[in-house]
Amino acid sequence: MSSEALPIPSDDELYEEIAARVATADAERVRGVLSARGIHLTSPLPARRQLIVHRLYCEGNKTGTDDNDGAFTVDMTMGPGPWAIASTLNNAGKSSILWALSYALRGDGFDDFRRPETVGWFTYVRADIEVAGVAVSIRLTFEKPGRPSCRLLSGDTVEHVIALDSRQETGPGVRIAAAAEPGGVKNLIDRFMLDRLGLRPLSLWAAEPGAPKDADGNRDSAEQVHGWASYFYAIALNSGNSTVLLGPTAYNQLPVKLMQLFLDVPYASELNQIKTVRKKENQENNRTQRRAREDAQAREQQIEPLRQALEAAKERVSTLETGQPDLANLLSAVDVVSHKLAHEQATLQEAEENHALARKSRLKDERTLRQNQQSSAARLLLGALDPESCPRCDHAIDDNRRSAEEKEHRCSVCANPLPEVPDDPDARVALISRLEERVRASRAAETTARQAAEAAANKRDISSIAYDQANTVLATARSSAWYSIFESAKEEVHQLHGALAVAMGNALGLPGVVSDYVTATTNQPEIEEDTDDSDAVLDAADEVLSQVVSDHSNVLFSELNSEIVSTARALGVANLSSVDLRLNGNLNARKTGAKHPFKSFSPTDRLRVRIAAVVGMIKIGRKRGIMSHPGLLLIDAPTAEELSRENARQAIKTLYETAANDLGIQIIITSIDDAVWEFFPENRTVTGPDKLQLF
Repeated sequence: MSSEALPIPSDDELYEEIAARVATADAERVRGVLSARGIHLTSPLPARRQLIVHRLYCEGNKTGTDDNDGAFTVDMTMGPGPWAIASTLNNAGKSSILWALSYALRGDGFDDFRRPETVGWFTYVRADIEVAGVAVSIRLTFEKPGRPSCRLLSGDTVEHVIALDSRQETGPGVRIAAAAEPGGVKNLIDRFMLDRLGLRPLSLWAAEPGAPKDADGNRDSAEQVHGWASYFYAIALNSGNSTVLLGPTAYNQLPVKLMQLFLDVPYASELNQIKTVRKKENQENNRTQRRAREDAQAREQQIEPLRQALEAAKERVSTLETGQPDLANLLSAVDVVSHKLAHEQATLQEAEENHALARKSRLKDERTLRQNQQSSAARLLLGALDPESCPRCDHAIDDNRRSAEEKEHRCSVCANPLPEVPDDPDARVALISRLEERVRASRAAETTARQAAEAAANKRDISSIAYDQANTVLATARSSAWYSIFESAKEEVHQLHGALAVAMGNALGLPGVVSDYVTATTNQPEIEEDTDDSDAVLDAADEVLSQVVSDHSNVLFSELNSEIVSTARALGVANLSSVDLRLNGNLNARKTGAKHPFKSFSPTDRLRVRIAAVVGMIKIGRKRGIMSHPGLLLIDAPTAEELSRENARQAIKTLYETAANDLGIQIIITSIDDAVWEFFPENRTVTGPDKLQLF
């Protein structure tokens, strides 16, 4: 079934359509946003992807065989059309030759062709090829097994390249274009093939192993770039054991993307670029947001201990404040007891003075009594005068004069002899009686004064003790460690306030200088409102190109479906009624009218459907006047697991005729099937002597 080709929009039309979906952008803005990301929408031109193998030359040394060790040389001249590397034996070197060719074409040996025991045999591989009209000779020199260096020769014509002998690298019209050491061979071939065939690397995204899920359940992805080594799966087909339709993996619809590019679906490569850019930018935005959240959580985790410590410090200050010494009351108490002590001291002093006067009065009265008991002269004068001092000059009458008055009877005032006084017994008795009464009275007064003084002294002592105690309490309070502990606690609160403010970037409540510092060091610059419409442009470009790619893919896949069915049936896939290749990568095959997933096909049928898909892409491209696929197929043992001899014969016949009837196709197969000798002419068959060992 052939479908009419859809019109392909020009790049200007696409820029206009994208701009129409973004209110803030015009076509030039769209062009600028995409260009800034390395994306340029250009109207597609007819592709010319042609890859032809003209010569394969190998040197090596076989070891470890039962009977065939030794040096070998393989020299195969080929060209467009069907070719068979054949033998009637297994383990004759067919797959190994295909592996050597794949190494030169891919920059790395194709694993499905690799035979571990033969890798170390090859010392030199030369592949003369034509890539999009350019004649090239790829030379690999193996110093170590599987680790070659490379020299890339270019020629004016294929004939100039083929004319060189074995390892010869110079000749008319041939020059060395590039070289690479073992570590750079794959990269050199990758760059050369992609450039010459007009292909771009494909970027797919896969979740990073062990990456944590975000709030939406998505994991961070890592970009996986698929270059020429992945495109090569459309040339060197997966083995029948693989359940992937085309390519090394089915992840992210890689098989569909490879088919779209080899069918030259317009803008498929640009769409992949846009999706890659969006994925990168979205992931970076997600990572930035996640880092911001993680930073905020980390800050919160750091801040929470500060908050807890601050609350604990405040609690300590509050507790200390409740236990603060009451200095005002202590001072008041000291003042009260000091006033009381002063009063008691004054009372004691007065009492002691009264006691002293009473004692003096008592002593005087006792002395007077003695004098009157001993001196008649004194008795005479007692009733008249007993002065303490001279009544005229106020000089004190000392003890000497008083003694003289008693012993010498001289007056203590004037020192003249006392007159003789007649002794009156009755008067004497009366006088003594009065004096004794006075002594008793003065003694009683002295006792009372002494008792009063003692009582006052006791009260003074009690007040003094109370005063000392109050002063001790006050002094203890003033010298207590409470003040230093309290000040330390308040200082800790201030420090934690500052630390919390710095951690949070909040200067409220801090002193001016500290507040300015916190503001200067923690505040982030204000972010202007985001008016960039780049995301909107990329989203719109994704939508527009997705529609274009989807529409053209559906048309081309519809044609491809028919080609797959017809070619697969011709290759011997029985009862295949239809396939419906979708953009999600599902083949949606039906056999005998029932659904038949690709993985349910037998290994042989999977390989044949895979061949049919590639052949279909080649044919569709040729119908549209383009060479979208390089036109080369390398197929190892396409009938190896076929149990039906007739089916094997049909498959070999179809492969031969497919390549023979289309000059744009080169198919190289390996086989031990007898049908090879039936359909492939001798000049299209590479074999060894007697159809046995190839080398």
